[in-house]
Amino acid sequence: MSTVPLLGEASCLAAAALWAVAVELFRAPIGTWGPTAVNLAKCVLGTAMLAVTVVAVGDLGHLLAAPAGAVVALALSGVVGLTVGDTALFVAVTRIGVHRTLLLQTLAPVFAAAIAAATTGEWPNRGQLLGGLVILVGVALVIGPPRGGHAAPADRAAVPVGLAMGLLAALGQGAGVVLSRVGMAEVPVTPATLVRLAAGAACLILVAACRRQLLALVRLAQDPAARRQVVPATVLGTYLAMILMMLGVGLTPAAVAAVLLGTTPVFSLVLVAALHRRLPSALEIVGTLLAVVGVALLARGG
Repeated sequence: MSTVPLLGEASCLAAAALWAVAVELFRAPIGTWGPTAVNLAKCVLGTAMLAVTVVAVGDLGHLLAAPAGAVVALALSGVVGLTVGDTALFVAVTRIGVHRTLLLQTLAPVFAAAIAAATTGEWPNRGQLLGGLVILVGVALVIGPPRGGHAAPADRAAVPVGLAMGLLAALGQGAGVVLSRVGMAEVPVTPATLVRLAAGAACLILVAACRRQLLALVRLAQDPAARRQVVPATVLGTYLAMILMMLGVGLTPAAVAAVLLGTTPVFSLVLVAALHRRLPSALEIVGTLLAVVGVALLARGG
């Protein structure tokens, strides 16, 4: 147990904030190079950094000794959560913006609970059902077409696609969490995360090769402007945030960690307001806070 007061809580909040910053940094490269290329760059770079970390901290032996079933579950979680989930998330960012996309991710634990109930028979209790309902209400208050009636037809047409991709991203994250829990029962967190990232990257390479998009990754890597955004975003959101999340989860009760990690949309709301000089509406504030409260109820009921 750490002797530093509130270190676990601070780590969880820092991870949530870094995720919000990272997605904002990814926004411009996604618009230029596409979600598949940016997601592939993020996964490849994140895999390399985590591989060095696993070797440096002496966790390679845990990975080599891991049961095959656990490794397969972790690899599948990477394909579902990173190849499918993060690609859909990046598509959603270009259609409905960073904040609404991240707010939709609060539905990931709802999907995770539903999948767990369907596969294991662990049905949610009243607290979890209430939490899920509150999340849905909060999300419903914020998502939808741009307000004010002055949005261009192309913008209005992009919203349904963005919402569908945001929901797919949340579903992928939720399913990835369920699969990760299976693997992490026998593999430590750092090598487990390495397996997830490596599997996600491998599947993205296959997809990009089939769609003849590997050249886009090479061009992205050669673009100084893209590197200035993708590299920091990956370091902050894929690497440092993961380490901080691990530290926070290890030092903080699970329910408290889940709530603090679920505050990413709050940080996103502040970040978008600061960067784009647009004050959030009352509905955005209320909806975001309701979603976070719903995550708290869901976590506490678990």
